[in-house]
Amino acid sequence: MNTKVSHSPCLLLFGREVELQELTPEAGARRYFRPVEDLAVPGLDEKQSEVKKWLLVTSPDAAPFATTQFLQQRGVRTPQLGPICDGAYLVEDLGDRHLSDEPILIHYNAILDAWQPFAFEPLPAKHPNRDLALDEKLFQKELSIFISAYLEGFRGQEKVSEQVHSDCDALAKIAAEGPSCLQHRDFHSRNFLLPEGKEPIWIDHQDLRRGPLFYDIASLYTDAYVDLPDQVFSRLRTEVGLLGACFQLDGEEALERFHFTALQRVLKALGTFGRLLQEGREDYAEAEERARGFALSLLDITGFSPALREVVQ
Repeated sequence: MNTKVSHSPCLLLFGREVELQELTPEAGARRYFRPVEDLAVPGLDEKQSEVKKWLLVTSPDAAPFATTQFLQQRGVRTPQLGPICDGAYLVEDLGDRHLSDEPILIHYNAILDAWQPFAFEPLPAKHPNRDLALDEKLFQKELSIFISAYLEGFRGQEKVSEQVHSDCDALAKIAAEGPSCLQHRDFHSRNFLLPEGKEPIWIDHQDLRRGPLFYDIASLYTDAYVDLPDQVFSRLRTEVGLLGACFQLDGEEALERFHFTALQRVLKALGTFGRLLQEGREDYAEAEERARGFALSLLDITGFSPALREVVQ
């Protein structure tokens, strides 16, 4: 459905009324709109002037200029950001083709090759995310949402046992332990664009922060939006061993840390999917099914929490 927007932010960013097409909503509050016609955007700098098409983004959060610059300076390809106004900004339109449309090994190799150069660098002193972390406290919050939004809300379990609550707290602690490095935080196939003839473009990177060593790899491995080929699973497992070796973790210990990180990550995703499905977002039903399958598999592999496995199955 197209919408004509005649008030701010369109008047501020485009200088006139603009007819927009709303793109598929994200899981969060951010929304994307594509102008129906090609537009000249006033006030662009030299680099922005090279962009052919723009999307309008409405968001309660500021445009991620600092993180975009940090990644681009380290060779990671991201869309250009354009002019901003209160509650909105412009971002380069690179199309609608995502990694989920072509989840092949060559793209995952390119992503992992781009990930390594920035992951072990500190964020600059004044970066707004410098003091943020994927830590035990945040994991406890995410697993609390998993219980309330997924187990109680979506699955309709009236009273979740104290054992499940206790095991989720234990999982938050285990998953946060060990070596850490910078993480994208939402590394999955819908957060990479595939413009024709180009390597994957990273998007949705505004939550970049330090976290457990294997967090981003676990996010790719438990991607609920796509069925990965065996070659990609094998490549990601190899990456776990290589990363672990950088921190003197033997293969068995690296896999164990990876599995617990992946379990926390996928339960967090189930919490999100439970909320969205209760809101009527049936387009997340398939993702919920995949994520639940990953959760059950990881609970079996780790042998962690029979009580949790019982309520997830």
